[in-house]
Amino acid sequence: MTDPVDWARHYWEQQKLDGDEQRFLTLTSLLRYQRLVADEVDSELKKHGLNMTDYLLLMTLQLSEHGTRLISSLARNLMVHATTATLATDRLEQRELLARSPHPTDRRATCVTITQKGREAIDTATRALTAIDFGMRGSSPTDVTQLHDALTAMRQSAGDA
Repeated sequence: MTDPVDWARHYWEQQKLDGDEQRFLTLTSLLRYQRLVADEVDSELKKHGLNMTDYLLLMTLQLSEHGTRLISSLARNLMVHATTATLATDRLEQRELLARSPHPTDRRATCVTITQKGREAIDTATRALTAIDFGMRGSSPTDVTQLHDALTAMRQSAGDA
């Protein structure tokens, strides 16, 4: 038995464990797949001098209507601590991929805007990730659509909408 999820199922059933076996096995499978995808994406991003947080932060800015967001809203959107968003902002600002500016009406808030150099970097990194299917190599378009739809439904039922 080489598949670790099948291995877990076998021993769960053999030991007659209490609990929701299917949800445990799904959790295990989801976390293993997330690790496989993240490792491949991280490896590709490293070639571009980025990590996952940097990439997602820049992409969030790129996708924003005016390329500007508050650091606090970036942290919430990326589901990271404000300190993590601030540290990523520091790194990216040093590389001139984004620029900070004070909020026009709230002295406590800081705005972050993607620069042209940042747009070029995110475009290059996104093309590279596209070439490796965003780490989902071997998955058919149907598989990707079904996974997206299932995860969307599950996120929304958990209150993430």
